[in-house]
Amino acid sequence: MPNRPTLKTIGQAAGLSHVAVSKALRDAPDISAATKERVKKIAEEMGYTPNLAARNLYLQQASAIGMVVPAMGENTAYGPLFNEISAAAAELGFCVMLGSSHRSKELEARHCRIMVGNQVGALIVASCTSDVSHIKAACGPTPVIFVGGKTDPEEEHVLLCDYRRSGALAVEHLAGLGHRDIALLTYGPENRTIAQKEEGFTQAMEGLGLRPRIIRAGHASDTMRAGMEAVEGLLARGALPTALWCASDYMAVGAVNALRAHGLSVPGHVSVVGHDDLWPGLWPDAGLTTLRTPMAEMGKAAVELALSLIGQGGQVPPRQVFRPALVVRGTTAPPPPGQGGQPG
Repeated sequence: MPNRPTLKTIGQAAGLSHVAVSKALRDAPDISAATKERVKKIAEEMGYTPNLAARNLYLQQASAIGMVVPAMGENTAYGPLFNEISAAAAELGFCVMLGSSHRSKELEARHCRIMVGNQVGALIVASCTSDVSHIKAACGPTPVIFVGGKTDPEEEHVLLCDYRRSGALAVEHLAGLGHRDIALLTYGPENRTIAQKEEGFTQAMEGLGLRPRIIRAGHASDTMRAGMEAVEGLLARGALPTALWCASDYMAVGAVNALRAHGLSVPGHVSVVGHDDLWPGLWPDAGLTTLRTPMAEMGKAAVELALSLIGQGGQVPPRQVFRPALVVRGTTAPPPPGQGGQPG
């Protein structure tokens, strides 16, 4: 493997010191235009790329942001969030170092320590639990921005989504269609995000004089299976409602799959609502009615806050709350005739 070209090797080819080469590549005013052009041409021919880590260490400034999430892949909301954060960071000249904790607190803390050791300016963490003491201990003085819904809203730097509002929107939509027997499907383990969805759902149902039904099944690591298990349990007990609000889009797809496997149509027999609006094409023949999480806005805000904490941006509010929005597609409709009421 050929050696990577350096300022010294460019200087040898140009007959200049490495200091003069550095100045030429940075368009310093005390270097002539002809010399700058000659040095840049040699650098290009050699395939030179600047060592940003060394430059930033010398200048004592960061060019990277760390990000740690519980998991990556199509079964989570963290892939789209990372995409938004990395795009927003790149526009401002920063890269993002990503780590997946696989929902392990130990690995979460290890990623944080490694990133701090690599001189990231700040970390953006979607914690795998509501307890974040191990994260703050691992990061020390490096600023940490918590995103998502699991973190205490009183943390110093936190970007949250109003999941109670999600419950209100889901119930308002389904009740407006005439549904009275509505169930919320959630999954383990217990955390602030799930608790907020359950609270919002319960408050909205009780506000309409309806009895809230909350079914918890499966695990966050496989929410599609959790949705299938929840529906199978409801069918086995003869307790299937006319409408389901699922804690994630993939849980909703699992629920729809289970319903259709039993010969039930969506939304003909049962209406289904998801959460996140991660992939609108999850159910291409109808389109999933869901609650959209403002990922782009959250990602941009996280980067802006990170740069503010690093000292390379303006003042940004340290705590922000983002509101979901209802997206109506083809999996919700009025209940079948004579089936709108709640069971006795």
